[in-house]
Amino acid sequence: MTATIDPNEIQRKASDPTASAWVAASAGSGKTKVLSDRVLNLLLAGAKPERILCLTFTRTAAAEMYNRIAARLAKWATASDADLDKELTALGANTAKKETARRLFAELLDTAGGLKILTLHSFCQSLLKRFPLEAGVSPQFDVLDEPSAAKLIADAQESVLSNPDFADVLQTVTLTTNEQGFLDSMKELAVRLPRLRAFAETHPTAASARLAYEQAFDLPENATEDSLINDFCTLSETREADLRQAALILGRGKGATDIKNAAIIADFVIGRAVLDTYLNVFLTKTGEPRKALAHKDTAAADPMLQTEALRAAKLKQRLRSVASMRVSLALLQIGAAITQKYAGLKAARAVLDYDDLIAAALDLLEKSGAAAWVLFKLDGGIDHILIDEAQDTSPLQWRIVKALADEFFAGETANKAHRTLFAVGDQKQSIFSFQGAVPEEFEKMHRFFKDKVLNAEQRWNDVPMTISFRSSPAVIEAVNDVLKNPLAADGVIDGNGDATHIAWRKQAGGLVEIWDVEQPEQGDAQAVYTKPVETRKTESSPMARTAAKIAAKIADMIQSKERLPSGKPITAGDILVLVRRRNSFIDCLTRELKSRNVPVSGADRLKITSHIAVKDLMVLGDFLLMPQDDLALATVLRSPLCGISPDDLPEADRALPDLDGVSENDLFALAYGRGRQSLFDRLKAYADKPETPLGKAYAFLSDLLNRVDTMRPFELYAHVLGRLGRQKAFVRRLGVQALDALEEFMNLALDYDRANTPSLQLFLRDLRANDVEIKRDPEQTLDAVRIMTVHASKGLEAPIVFLPDTRQKKFFAPKTVWLENGAPVWIPKADLRNAEAAAEIEKLKAADAREYRRLLYVALTRAADRLYVTGWDNKKTPENNWYDLIADSLPSKTLFVPAEAAQTAETAKEAKTASPLPNWAFKTTPPAEPTPPKPLVPSKPEGEEAVYASPLSENRLQARKRGTFIHKLLEILPSYPPEKRKTAAEKFLSLNPMEDGETAVEKVLSVLANPEFFPLFAPNALAEVPVSGIVGDRVVSGQIDRLAVSETEVLIVDYKSNRAIPDGIEKTPAQYVEQMRAYKSVLARIYPAKKIRCFLLWTEAAKVADITSLVE
Repeated sequence: MTATIDPNEIQRKASDPTASAWVAASAGSGKTKVLSDRVLNLLLAGAKPERILCLTFTRTAAAEMYNRIAARLAKWATASDADLDKELTALGANTAKKETARRLFAELLDTAGGLKILTLHSFCQSLLKRFPLEAGVSPQFDVLDEPSAAKLIADAQESVLSNPDFADVLQTVTLTTNEQGFLDSMKELAVRLPRLRAFAETHPTAASARLAYEQAFDLPENATEDSLINDFCTLSETREADLRQAALILGRGKGATDIKNAAIIADFVIGRAVLDTYLNVFLTKTGEPRKALAHKDTAAADPMLQTEALRAAKLKQRLRSVASMRVSLALLQIGAAITQKYAGLKAARAVLDYDDLIAAALDLLEKSGAAAWVLFKLDGGIDHILIDEAQDTSPLQWRIVKALADEFFAGETANKAHRTLFAVGDQKQSIFSFQGAVPEEFEKMHRFFKDKVLNAEQRWNDVPMTISFRSSPAVIEAVNDVLKNPLAADGVIDGNGDATHIAWRKQAGGLVEIWDVEQPEQGDAQAVYTKPVETRKTESSPMARTAAKIAAKIADMIQSKERLPSGKPITAGDILVLVRRRNSFIDCLTRELKSRNVPVSGADRLKITSHIAVKDLMVLGDFLLMPQDDLALATVLRSPLCGISPDDLPEADRALPDLDGVSENDLFALAYGRGRQSLFDRLKAYADKPETPLGKAYAFLSDLLNRVDTMRPFELYAHVLGRLGRQKAFVRRLGVQALDALEEFMNLALDYDRANTPSLQLFLRDLRANDVEIKRDPEQTLDAVRIMTVHASKGLEAPIVFLPDTRQKKFFAPKTVWLENGAPVWIPKADLRNAEAAAEIEKLKAADAREYRRLLYVALTRAADRLYVTGWDNKKTPENNWYDLIADSLPSKTLFVPAEAAQTAETAKEAKTASPLPNWAFKTTPPAEPTPPKPLVPSKPEGEEAVYASPLSENRLQARKRGTFIHKLLEILPSYPPEKRKTAAEKFLSLNPMEDGETAVEKVLSVLANPEFFPLFAPNALAEVPVSGIVGDRVVSGQIDRLAVSETEVLIVDYKSNRAIPDGIEKTPAQYVEQMRAYKSVLARIYPAKKIRCFLLWTEAAKVADITSLVE
C-alpha cells in the first residue's frame, strides 16, 4: 500500500490554489514546504501579494517562511528556462507561466509592506492601527512586552493591596492561607486576567457574583454556614421519628459502635449533640457516607441511617461550598480591582498587552457598531487566508479567523475574486494548552469550514500527510508501535483514527535504544553544601547517575567519531537532550558534559535573576549600596568579580596563569576573629598590600564605591564588565554561556536608565521583583549539545535525541479553577475543594494526561537517526509514564541495554523487497565537477590514513595518557615566562600525577628551551590558526596548531597524537607530508618573501621533527 503513495502528489494537492484545504501534517512531513508552496502557487495563479494573509504561531516561523518564499522568487528571477521549468513542474504549476514567475520577485519588492506573513497578535495590532477609532484604542498605542506587562500588573497589585478599602477582604484572605500561598494565587490570577475581567463585566455587583456562585454550587439563595446548619438541625416529624426509631434499634444491638452511635443520635434529636460528632456517625473523613452504618442485628435501622447519611453528606458539601464561595468572592473582589487598576495604568500609558490585542480585535470584528464596515473593508483586501500550526490556535483566535473568512463563502461580497482558506496543523502535536490552545478545536474548525466551503459549492481538499522525511525507519517504527498502544494513543489520535507514519528514508540506518532505569540505592545522598559551580563528586542519586551515563555516552560517540547514516562523524551539535521540565537534571547533565570536555549550550530558557553571574552583579550592587553588608561583601569576594582562585578550578586547570582571586582560605582569614568589626573595615587593612588577592579586591571595590553615586546603573555595570574586564572573568569561570545572561542584564540596565530616574537601589528592586526570562535560539549553529524542554523543541529536529526524564509525571493542581459559568473558585487548601471544584480539577487532570501523551509524540518525532530512552526512579513511580508507554509498546526484538553497558547497537531489520530503480539511474553520467571542487581539509587529506599504534599493544594506555599530558603542557607553559615554566610544570604534575611524568616534563621543557623552536612557543606566536586558500585547482581549508612569523621566516608545527612515531623524517607518512605541503603552499602566497619551515610534534614523546626538506 505504501509503495503507491507519492508525496509530491500529496503536496501538490495541498498547495492547489483553486481549492481550500485542510492539511493534517504529521511530524516531519514537510508542513513548512507545503505552506510556502501554496503561497507560491497563489502568486502564480494571479493573487496579489498584499491580498494574501498568512498567520503563523511565532515570529520566527513568520520570518522563516517569508525568507523561504523570497529566496525561491529571487531564484526564479534569474533561473534558466530549463531550471525554471523543473521548479514549476515540481510545484504543480503550468510551465507556460515562466514570465509570470520571473516577475513575481519584483512585484513582491514593490508591494507596500510585502507579503502579510504575521503572527495573529501582529495581525491584530495592524488591524487596530488601521481602525483605532472604531476599536476605541489610541491611534498611537504601543504593545507591552511580557516583562513590561508583568511590571504593570505588579504595580497594580501593590496599589490595590495597600488600599485600606480592602482591609476586610484581605483579612478573609490572610485567615485562609499564608503569604506564599497568596502570592502563588496572585501569579495564577495574573495570567488569567482576561477571564477574570470577563466574569467581572458580566457580574458587576457583589450580589450578581454571589448569585452566580450559588447557582453553580446548588446553594439556597443567601446561604450561610449558620443558615445551612440551622436547616439541617430543624427536624420534620417524619425525620425525627425515623431517627428515634434508628437510635432505639441501635441501642438494642450488641456492638459497642452501634450503642455509642445510638446515644449520639438520641442526643441530636433532643438538640444536645455536637454537630461534628453527629456527622462523624454517618461520614468518613473525606465527607463520603460510610458503607456500613449498622450490623446484622441492627440491620433494620440501615435504610433510615442511609437516608440521614445522604443528608449529612449534602450538608458537609454545602458547608464546604459556602466557605469556598466566601474566599472566592474575596479573591474575586481583589482580582477585579487589580484588573481595573491594571487597565487604568495601560490606558494612561496608551499601551495594550497581548491579550488586549486579541480582545480588542475580536470586539471590533464581532460586536462594535462599526463591525460591518470593518469587515466590508477587510473583505475587499483579503482573498486568501493561510493558518500555520492550526492545532495551537485558541478558541478566541479561531473566532477572529471565522470573522475574517465568514464572507469568503457567503455569496455577494465586496470582492469578486476567487477566495480560499488553508489550514495546516497536527492535533497530535497540540501541546500549548497553557497558552489557550484546545486540541478539539482543530477538528471542530475543520468541520465548520468544510461545511462552509462545500455549501458555497466551492472546492475543498482534505489532505492527510503521513510520510516522514525526517526520521529513519527505526524511529518511525517505534512511533507507530507506540501509537498502536491504546494507553499511549489516548489523547493523541481519535479512537478510530489511523496515525500510521511512513518513513521516506527507507534505506537509512537508525536506532531506538531503551536503557535500564536507574534505581535508588542505599546511601544515595547529596552533600549538604556545595559550591555554586563546582563538580559535585559527593552527589549520589539516580538522577545524577542518569546524567553521568548520558554524558559518558555522548562523549564516547564524539571522541570515537561514530558516524551518522549520512557518513558524517557525530559532533556535539548533532545531539539534542529533551526534558519535560526545567529542573536540576539540566544542571547535573551540563556539569557532567563539561567535565568530559563536551560543548553544551545549556538550558533553552533562563531566568536572569537565577543565573549565578547576574546574582554576583546584583550582590555587588547590594554591597555598593551598603558596604557594611558582610554577607554581600563575602559573596563578591568569592565571585569572579574579584578574580579566580586556583581552588575554584578543576585540578587539571589549576596551573593556568593569572589565578589570583580570593580563595576560601583568604576569606576565612579575613573574617575570622574580627569581633564586631565589619568585613569591609577589616578589608581596608589590605590597602597597602596591593599585590595580594585581598589587596586587589580592596582596590577594585574602593574604586567602585567612589563612582557609584555619580554613575547610572548601566554606566556602573558597563564599567565593571567592560573597562575593568570582569566579563572576561565570568566567561573564563562559567563559560561562554554566561554571555547570554550578562548581555540581557545590561539590556535591562539600559532600558531602566532610559525609562526611569537613575537609581541603583530601585533598579535592583525591580530586577528582583520581575522574573525576566531569556530564550536562547533553539536553532543555534554552535557545535554544542542542546538541552531543552519538549515544548521548546517543537519544530526542531536532531540526528540524535535523548529522552532522560521519562519516569516523572506529576499533575500540579491549580489554586484557582474556573467553572462553566466563568466563575473563579479559589482553593488555597484541600478542605475548600467542594464537589464542583473537584470535578473541574479532575477534568484538568485528564486533559493534562492527554497532553502528556501528545508531548511524548512530539519528543519521539524530533529524532532523525537515533533515539535513546532512559530514566530514573524516585520513591514512587507514576503509572503510564513515558518510559513504560514506550517499553510496553515496542516489540520484544527492540534492543534493551543494561544501564551499566549502554553500548551502541543497531536493531536488526528484516530484509525489504528492493524497489525498482528510478528513471534517473539510467541517465548518462553528469559532467565532471567544476574546479575547484569541495574543500580539502589538510587534517584529513586524500590518501590512506597513517598507521595508528595498536590500541592493544603493551603500554598503549600509558602512552595515550602521556600524549594528552604533554599536549596540555604545550598549551599551558608558553604563556609563562621561561624562568617560571619549570615551576608551573611541576605544579601541574603534582595535580595530575603520572608515571614517568618527570621525564615528560623534561622533554617538554627541552623542546621549549631549544633556540631553534623558541619562536614557535614565544608569547607572540599564534595557536590553532585557521588557514584556507586555493592551490592549483584544489581548495585548502585547515587549522595550524602553532604558527610563528619572524622577519625572515614562517614556522608552522602540527601536533600528532595517538600515532606510531617514525624512526626518521624520511619515514614520515606521505599523508602528513602532503598536509604540510598544502599549508606551506597557502602560506607562501601570504608571505612570498619569507621562508616557510614545517615541523611535526609527536606529543606522546615530546619529539619535534623538522620536515621542511620533505615538502620542498
